[in-house]
Amino acid sequence: MKPTGHTIAIRDDREASCFIETKGELMTLSRVTKLELRDSFISITTAKDERFVFAYEDVLGFKLGGVSEKRDRPTAGFGR
Repeated sequence: MKPTGHTIAIRDDREASCFIETKGELMTLSRVTKLELRDSFISITTAKDERFVFAYEDVLGFKLGGVSEKRDRPTAGFGR
């Protein structure tokens, strides 16, 4: 993560998700790339360049995964 002023950029080699609850509905935002922290709201940008804005009280939490590793073999278990 790279904080700059009110903005936090998530590095490309990390997987970040944000969990939001609004009116009894749970929403997961995957592949978060940028957080903008303002006085009364948070703006979340994803890898698809989608932008979401929420009040802080709607944010349940974040998940920040470890550094992604490239695999030499298929992950589904099908070998040659």
